[in-house]
Amino acid sequence: MSRIGLIFAAVILGAVLFVALPKRLGGQANSLPQNSASSPDERDLAAKKNTLLSESTDLEAMAKSLKGPDFEAALEVDTKAQHGVMELDAAIWFLDLYNNMQCAQDREIAKTALKNRLGFYSYLLGLEADQVAGHLAFANSPAIVQSGMRVKDELRGAKGKLDEIVSLVK
Repeated sequence: MSRIGLIFAAVILGAVLFVALPKRLGGQANSLPQNSASSPDERDLAAKKNTLLSESTDLEAMAKSLKGPDFEAALEVDTKAQHGVMELDAAIWFLDLYNNMQCAQDREIAKTALKNRLGFYSYLLGLEADQVAGHLAFANSPAIVQSGMRVKDELRGAKGKLDEIVSLVK
């Protein structure tokens, strides 16, 4: 077999093995620590994240049967809910990292970064809540409006929780 044939066979074998035996990386999607040491703040943020995930799933299901402005509103609100999930996931990760730091010097250095990140995510959650309200003005479906209002309320609640955490970081 020629050298090119061997390389081609190795690439094909590698692709087959990659597809057949993928390594599960997990990501941050369910990254809330499972130990009992997770803080009440982390649990509160995780609950808000899960509520947004649930609303996102509901909006996606509703959008399948909609057309026109309701379809567009459902997709836009769903997008804002998904952004909120990502921001809360990142906030939980930063908060968990900070809470598990043992070295006082490291905690002092990380405090500024934590406040910065949580403040930034809080700002984004506030923007997204305002944008959801704007998209709901075009929705006619009561189900989309109700779900959108829940998303908006969860985004605002998450923003308030992050603001509270930032003010309490010592």
